[in-house]
Amino acid sequence: MNWLKEHEIDSWILKGAFVLMLLFPAFYSPRTDIYELSYYEGFSWAYCLLALYLILQLLWNGKKLLHVTLAGAGYIVLLLLYNGLSLYYNHTYLQWYWEQINNTIAFLFLGILIGFQVKLDGRKHDNIRFLIHCIVLSNVGSILYYLMGYSNFLICNNQFIFDKLPEGYYEARHYWIYSHKSEYALMLTAFLAFFLAYRKKFRNRLTFCASLAVLLVCLVLTHSWTGIAGGVLVLGGALLDLIDWRKFRLRLWHLGAVCALAVVGCGVAYGVLKERDLSTLGSRIPIWKTALETIKEYPQGWGMRFGPSKMWVTEYFGVNNAHNVFLNQILRFSIPVGICFILLFLAIVIYTLVKGRSFLMLCTWLALLIIMSMDYSLMSLQMALLFLLVYLIMIKKREERIKRKAERDAI
Repeated sequence: MNWLKEHEIDSWILKGAFVLMLLFPAFYSPRTDIYELSYYEGFSWAYCLLALYLILQLLWNGKKLLHVTLAGAGYIVLLLLYNGLSLYYNHTYLQWYWEQINNTIAFLFLGILIGFQVKLDGRKHDNIRFLIHCIVLSNVGSILYYLMGYSNFLICNNQFIFDKLPEGYYEARHYWIYSHKSEYALMLTAFLAFFLAYRKKFRNRLTFCASLAVLLVCLVLTHSWTGIAGGVLVLGGALLDLIDWRKFRLRLWHLGAVCALAVVGCGVAYGVLKERDLSTLGSRIPIWKTALETIKEYPQGWGMRFGPSKMWVTEYFGVNNAHNVFLNQILRFSIPVGICFILLFLAIVIYTLVKGRSFLMLCTWLALLIIMSMDYSLMSLQMALLFLLVYLIMIKKREERIKRKAERDAI
């Protein structure tokens, strides 16, 4: 065990998980339809490595375990309740256990990171810089893949799936290794916030700006207006954090930044108004109403019916999901399980906002929650990476706040 710790095997495992998540996202699914594969994400090699990482952290930090358990008692109780209810409804009605397993690994992963205050760059390995490299490389590959005429790339059931949009599809959109354009936009928004928080990890300003440009190009390629608006929101939060509000004086760059964001914001607003009916939030309001009626009819959840079944919003317009991450948890896995999921997620949002309080943290969560509220934009196999990015942004902003306070106290 000491040999494993001395050679930082946990860092190598984490690097392997990053590679699998961003460059070789292999998983298994009982479904064969391309559209439904991501609805039923089963065993994942990346999550297998994360489970090993969690085991090592628990073994190495055994002395802290009691303190961490007491400090996070509410979170642990909620997670146990989530699993207990999930087991009951899965056994009785749903027969789909993998979502519970993968979500639990993601929630535990964040809990371990927070509980043991894990630093990903505190030893020989700089896992934060490695993660940045993986994100950039993945999204450069995404742009090349789009230029080749493809929209979606999956590695599922030992097969490489190269998918294109149907001929004459009503809009250009890009998914890359994700389930939908909205999920890709969600992850790009989180990547953008992560890069802005760790801009000093880049070799120089040129590589930082070039990396941001890659993410912004990919965000445009998704054709997700909600995601693009989220990206603008995150950039605004980062700019606000650059201002020393105790010594605030209006400068020329402030006006330039505001004007640039205003122009981009107007462009996004024009695109949204041109393509979406805002009176119904792009048909989301009637979809949510229909989903709530379906949930009342099936409080035990749809289970394996999710995907093939449709909810008819009108006589001619039907959808197979609620276009909302949290409503879909209730619709798929029952009202009690969905509520537990929402409470766990809410606990994470509140904790990270309080500990990492900054404009960037606030705007990041606003952007992410808006995207999650407008579409089914977060599948179980992306949750762990999303939580990691949020955690890293939180600790960075916390460190900056402590440093500023120390500097003020020293004056």
